[in-house]
Amino acid sequence: MKKLLHVIASPRGEKSRTLMVASAFLSQFRQSHPEWLIDEFNLFHEPLPPLTARHVDGKYVLLGGKDLYGGLRETWEEIEQQIERFKSADAYLVSTPMWNFGIPYILKQYIDILVQPRYLFHYVKGRPEGFLKGRRMVVISSRGGNYAAPEDLLSDHVEPHLRTAFGFVGITDIEFIKVEPLDGVPAKAVRETLEAARRKAREVAERMI
Repeated sequence: MKKLLHVIASPRGEKSRTLMVASAFLSQFRQSHPEWLIDEFNLFHEPLPPLTARHVDGKYVLLGGKDLYGGLRETWEEIEQQIERFKSADAYLVSTPMWNFGIPYILKQYIDILVQPRYLFHYVKGRPEGFLKGRRMVVISSRGGNYAAPEDLLSDHVEPHLRTAFGFVGITDIEFIKVEPLDGVPAKAVRETLEAARRKAREVAERMI
């Protein structure tokens, strides 16, 4: 059975405008792809392992082409579990708001846990090569402001960050559904923006696979 991993990086639950759009995506996805399993991973509900000096020591052992040994092996068990859960998915949905022009800290921590040598990438003739080529990802990202204009794109650090980080491990087929603007505008405009985003989310979910 194929699996869609839904990574949630919003702490607001039912109040989250990001998750309102994600709900429309998932409803359509279940209808269009009933054979798929959906694994929901809420980064604010399930604890992530910290990245301590000991963990970083293990990363440098791996970068040096050696296997983890002794206490380092045990230290990395939680990180390996997170990586295996991510690798076990065939496609991804990431639901994240924009916080201060970038991604929430918890999503950054998750990416730092995942992107490890010999697990999601390796070096070939001095250049990195990701192991997750051919997998698709959809990112639903709500924002208070409007970053669609060319002069405002430089303030959007969500899309370039996620494209770079996940592209590094081989996921280059990434589609963004940007829900904006949501702050400082009339309530009617917010409703219209959310409904337009839901329509797009349903359309993307239907044709995703």
